[in-house]
Amino acid sequence: MKIGIVGGSFDPIHYGHIQMAKTALEQCDCQEVWFMPTQDTPLKDRSLTESRHRVAMIEKVLAMDTRFKLCLKEVQRQGKSYTIDTLRELKQEYPDDAFVWMIGNDQLAQFDQWKEVDQLVQLADFVCVDRDGALIQTKYPVQRIHMPMMPVSSSEIRKGNKLNYVPEAVLAYIYANRLYIKDFVKERVDEKRYRHSVSVANLCEEMALANGLDGQKAYLIGLFHDIAKRLPLEEMEKWMDAICPEHKHYAPPVWHGFVGSEIVDRIFYLQDPEIKAAIYHHVLGTSENPYAMIVFCADKTDPLRDYDSTKEIALCKKDIKAGFQWIKEENEKYLRKEK
Repeated sequence: MKIGIVGGSFDPIHYGHIQMAKTALEQCDCQEVWFMPTQDTPLKDRSLTESRHRVAMIEKVLAMDTRFKLCLKEVQRQGKSYTIDTLRELKQEYPDDAFVWMIGNDQLAQFDQWKEVDQLVQLADFVCVDRDGALIQTKYPVQRIHMPMMPVSSSEIRKGNKLNYVPEAVLAYIYANRLYIKDFVKERVDEKRYRHSVSVANLCEEMALANGLDGQKAYLIGLFHDIAKRLPLEEMEKWMDAICPEHKHYAPPVWHGFVGSEIVDRIFYLQDPEIKAAIYHHVLGTSENPYAMIVFCADKTDPLRDYDSTKEIALCKKDIKAGFQWIKEENEKYLRKEK
């Protein structure tokens, strides 16, 4: 059998990886393609997400094609994982099979740094998939094939960009296990706002669980509630004109709630009506949906603020509706006083 290998950290897996696997099937005449996640990549200087999560995300993709398989050989190996060691093991275990190792332009650019590269190219056919238009030169016998441009990388996804290149099941797993999502927010707000967002997320979760509600949903609402806070005014105004021009009479500092509710839906694909509505109403406290009340209260009673909110937090955990009514009344008194 001719087997394609798509290796990498898959942190996370995305449609670029999947298209590479399809290319191996369609253009290299492979009968199967094995996704092979690494345990510790020699030429990367950052720590990877736990292998159990990266493997679980790959497993979500296997259902897309019965010819997609998962090979855990490198994940199960301790220490840094070298392709030469993997290929030697594969050739010993599957002497009658041929292997096609798929790489991208980024890997070809540093191919001469791979361990025992002269031996590597004798053990398998190496195929470079041109997916960004760059023509990398190499002295090694690496076949070049074209693949439709896929302008995405795992590093971009870890920052919350181009999430449309992530399969729906994989993105659901990312949110359910809270992978990368703090960085989604950190990339878009200043450090003080980021600390506030994480603190509010934790408090939302506590309040939700104390009231018998979904802690995960409340956490996501709290984490993303201020996602639009740092948008420039002119950009914020474009969003307002598109989604709710009837609310432009409110002062611009209020707008980030309305705009943020659309951003979590359209950019982050958190397509849950309660999440969207809670963020929409969190500034003014204009909804008595329990999740909307929770984020309104958690935002106002964040322990990082410069006043003691212990009593208010305790009341919200005991009865969110009572806490919401109390905090909203106090907030309205403050707003009237400050005009």
